[in-house]
Amino acid sequence: MKPQASPKLTKGDRTKQRILETATILMAEKGPDIVSMREISARLKIGAAKIPYDLPARLARMIITGMRDVKAIILALLISGISASYATAGAQDLTLDGAVQTALKNNATVVTAEETRRIYREKITEYWGTVYPQLSATGKYTRNIESPSVFMGGSKIKSGLKNAYSGSLDLEQVLWSGGKIRTGIRMADMYADDSDEQLKTARNDISKAVKQMYYQVLLSSSLAAIQRESLNLAVQHLATIEAQYKQGLASDLAVLRQEVEVSNTEPSLTQAWNLYEEGIIELKNLLGLDPEVDINLADGLMCAKNIPGEITELYIAALLNRPEYKDAKLQRDLYLETIKIEQSAHYPYVSAFASRQFQGQADSGFPRESGQSWSTTAGLSLSLPLFSGGSTSSKVRQARLQADVADTNLKELERKIKIAVKEAWLSLKEASLRLESQATSVETARKALNATEVQFKNGLASQLELNDTSLALNKAETSYIQAQHDTCSADAELKWTLGQ
Repeated sequence: MKPQASPKLTKGDRTKQRILETATILMAEKGPDIVSMREISARLKIGAAKIPYDLPARLARMIITGMRDVKAIILALLISGISASYATAGAQDLTLDGAVQTALKNNATVVTAEETRRIYREKITEYWGTVYPQLSATGKYTRNIESPSVFMGGSKIKSGLKNAYSGSLDLEQVLWSGGKIRTGIRMADMYADDSDEQLKTARNDISKAVKQMYYQVLLSSSLAAIQRESLNLAVQHLATIEAQYKQGLASDLAVLRQEVEVSNTEPSLTQAWNLYEEGIIELKNLLGLDPEVDINLADGLMCAKNIPGEITELYIAALLNRPEYKDAKLQRDLYLETIKIEQSAHYPYVSAFASRQFQGQADSGFPRESGQSWSTTAGLSLSLPLFSGGSTSSKVRQARLQADVADTNLKELERKIKIAVKEAWLSLKEASLRLESQATSVETARKALNATEVQFKNGLASQLELNDTSLALNKAETSYIQAQHDTCSADAELKWTLGQ
């Protein structure tokens, strides 16, 4: 029987397998208490970013706590959960602007709005067609199985031959229709403009959504990095306490407390990384990409302090630029034009016509010249509505009511736009001030931690103080990266409210 081929390893599994093999070799050479992740990455000639996010801390814990059994290390690697890395080799680098352009090209909402715009552009041609003369041709052949008869003076006289031919070329031109055609053309132009504003609205909405999701993914990635650092610090502190325990300077209770601290830190890292992965999937959805496509976010959360301008000026800019507001104004104007369309049904309809007609008959074949007759006619046609049971007046009243509703909606939209601008203005102002206040907190917290670690090693600080300063650094870093994200996201929100 032909042996089965071994299953193909994915890129992440191959990376994990290489790390496992290298770690096993180094531990066999030097012992598990000596090998560091720096040696493993140097031996593999890869950066630390390509090592699974939770692997350094797990291996460090096993090394520090004397876990010498290689089988246990293998098991930990195999069940380590997410084996992703911050940068995947061969993945597509995606900047913020690149992400927006990709979404504007692929997103179904934008594509649909673009197709709708083309439909309304075609309606302009359709309405103009009613302005031009209408030319038609007709032809008819009749076989007289029994010739018709006419009665003259009491005598029955048969008329017509067996084969009868007729045809006409008719021309009609509308001269006046109560303004219906002219109004229809204006409405076609307005519908085309309305579709342009709807396309701009769709593009603006998708751009804002992509920017904010891009920032959210960067936030999740940064939070995962912060939690990974906290876990590594907790492991390092565990190593210090264990060393003190071996020297008789710390109790076994202190070791157990620090092990609990390490265990309590791990779920936060897993949760942060899971939020990152979910954000990547949602970002791909907005970009119209397959969920299996690998992407790397090339930009970072680098938004600086940005205090917005005067709110009254922003109100004016929003009402001038927001496509939703322009769209609402066009909808109101369209209903005003609809009133004219319905009123035109009260007025006469005048048209000019001309016709060239042919008739011919023969008992066999096509009639000769003697059996043919040509005629030409031209004239004017007038149609005057007299009574329609009140339906026309009702349609006019309906159109006026719809125009009133559209005007009310326009005023309500203006109010909501101002509210949105004010909220975004306040959010950006608050986030910018918070970012400024958090600028030096991380550096201060890190200096405090370094000083506490030195004191702890010298017996001048307690384990509680050590963990408190570690927690303070974690909170400072989290607050700072959150302020950066909020500043970027609020800036994108404010620009959207201004129609930018």
